[in-house]
Amino acid sequence: MKYYKKAAALAASLLICMAAAAPALSSFAENESTAEESAVSEVSDSDEEAEEKVAGDFKYTVDSDGNAHLTDCDSGEAEIVIPEEFDDAKVTEIEAEAFMNVHPEKIIIPAGIEYISAENPFAPCMSIKEIAVDKDNENYCAVDGILYSKDMKKLLLYPNKKEGNSFRVPDGVEEIGIAAISETELTEITLPDSLSVINRHAFSFNASLKSIDMSNTSVEYVDAMTFVNCAALSEVIFSDSTTSIGLGAFLDCESLEGVTLPPYLVEVMQSAFMGTALKEIQIPSSVISIGYNAFGYDADEKAIEDFLIIGDSGSAAQKYATDKDDEYDYQNNFEFMTTEAFEAEKEYQAMNPIVSGDYEYSIQGDEAMLLACVSMDDTIEVPEEIDGYKITSIYRNAFVSVEASKIILPDTVEIIGESAFSDKLQSLTISANCKEITGDEPFIYCAELKEINVSEGGNGEFSSENGVLYNKYKTVLIAYPHQKSDKTFNPPATVTELKKSSFCYNTYLEEVDLSNVVKIGSYSFEACSALKSVKLSEDLNFVGNGAFVGCTSMKSIRIFDNVETIGEYAFGYDYDEELAAEIQKNSQEEMTEDLPAPFSVMDGFKIYAEEGTLAFEYAKDCGIEIVSNTVSIGKKNIDKNFLYVIVGTLIVLVLGAAGIFTGKKISAKRREKKKSATKNKTAGKNDSTKEESEK
Repeated sequence: MKYYKKAAALAASLLICMAAAAPALSSFAENESTAEESAVSEVSDSDEEAEEKVAGDFKYTVDSDGNAHLTDCDSGEAEIVIPEEFDDAKVTEIEAEAFMNVHPEKIIIPAGIEYISAENPFAPCMSIKEIAVDKDNENYCAVDGILYSKDMKKLLLYPNKKEGNSFRVPDGVEEIGIAAISETELTEITLPDSLSVINRHAFSFNASLKSIDMSNTSVEYVDAMTFVNCAALSEVIFSDSTTSIGLGAFLDCESLEGVTLPPYLVEVMQSAFMGTALKEIQIPSSVISIGYNAFGYDADEKAIEDFLIIGDSGSAAQKYATDKDDEYDYQNNFEFMTTEAFEAEKEYQAMNPIVSGDYEYSIQGDEAMLLACVSMDDTIEVPEEIDGYKITSIYRNAFVSVEASKIILPDTVEIIGESAFSDKLQSLTISANCKEITGDEPFIYCAELKEINVSEGGNGEFSSENGVLYNKYKTVLIAYPHQKSDKTFNPPATVTELKKSSFCYNTYLEEVDLSNVVKIGSYSFEACSALKSVKLSEDLNFVGNGAFVGCTSMKSIRIFDNVETIGEYAFGYDYDEELAAEIQKNSQEEMTEDLPAPFSVMDGFKIYAEEGTLAFEYAKDCGIEIVSNTVSIGKKNIDKNFLYVIVGTLIVLVLGAAGIFTGKKISAKRREKKKSATKNKTAGKNDSTKEESEK
């Protein structure tokens, strides 16, 4: 047998769990191998027991205190009364195998019984209808023929032949004992809010039980074999408190077709759901351990064809889908689907897709939602109507499978779903009436996109300019296409915000002027490898995570004083995708090797910021070179002290030049005055001579 070792290990585990339970339970081990019997014998071996004595139909031992322990009963009576004492030894305990070989309808427990084995000695009694307890017993009581602890906090036995097909466990019961409600004729069992412990085999072999609701309980552990062989069980509702599902807990529950696992579940043990009708299972991300055969195997330990495992990428669920163990010679090969993909597929199918030509659509009242397109055309112009229904919305991923380089949406479209377009798209025209584009990064996968245009007119919420997408009023830049080839970009002066990943992966841009932008979203310029120069606004106050990560050509940035938020890895970091993939792989394989973070500070990168500002502290914390006490002039950052010297020198030169000029001017005035005086004097002499001559 291919799975011999695995089967042997499972059987041994089950036998260990069952110990002294009912014949119906122990029959599970029939025809098992010598290796399994050896495993059981090793478990059942114990220290040398006290001498067993006989008293009528009973056998007993006497402990060191002189009290009798009932060890066996061989009575053929329908009603068995446990004696108060044997040969003056008070009967105080009932051991695990005391009723292994009898089938009474009623058992009466005397007042002196202080302890009944936790292994449930009454479980083998396949015909029992009633348990009675002396009213003076201080440890146990019976209510309506059902055995409880005296305080009614633990239910020890619901007689398997008790009349009725429904049972409500009383409020206040906190624990259900081993095989306590096993192999009954019940179809319905109601559990109280007070319940916190369910022991192994508690509800096993209830062939008619159809459902169990544990949602209002605080049960943390669904113990081994708890519901084994509940053949009619088709509905299980777990408590949110449940963190562990034990070995074979739902083994051979052949009617169980679907189950929602609890949200904080941590482990699912071996064969927990083996032999059920499950065809798929969605496993929470909280699960860190899944035993072999836990899901996807029939009662004969054969893998169920096309069994689907649903879970988070890199989780224990994904690992289990291809898990293997050479020692036990098994290899899982189940289909795996991420939770997101599974939910998307379920939602898609719920829309009842209708095929019409190259399109699939869903009727939404009097309108249509376009679900998918399979056109082979290079240019796709979506019609306004399909089969008489106006197309008003585009479902997410609707065009991911097409290779068209150009798509034109009609003016009727008002809503565009997340990641609607493929990585082959180069040109997109959006309706002027479009009011919503869902998702934070709607064009993140459009690697070849060169332009996004919004048609004229309409009353939508979007606009475009030169192939760049904005909101209606051009205050928010939404998407700058990956393949737009301009080297410089100056957004309209109205733009004050850049959305998440708005410029990411563009490898052409070298220079961007953000003089009016006050908010830069996360990953806005991620992997813009050609970007060298960015002019930030003095009013900038928010920079998101990884805003400029991977901008390897940018060697410096000036950040002003008004910034209030700078996200992780916003400036000066590169990202190593290969290292990130290796880290993720190590995480999936649970390797312990220490690896550096995939983010690293770029060599030679500088931040120009003033001491005491957030930008200064960011650079200091990240180990990025800081240059302070500078001022930006044009594209240059000038040291203020140097600038002061230059300015002082210029002032001196200017003043000196002004002094020289003034001095020269004064000298010129003096010369002019002297010249004028000389001229006047000469003129005076000439006049005197002339007067004398005339005389």
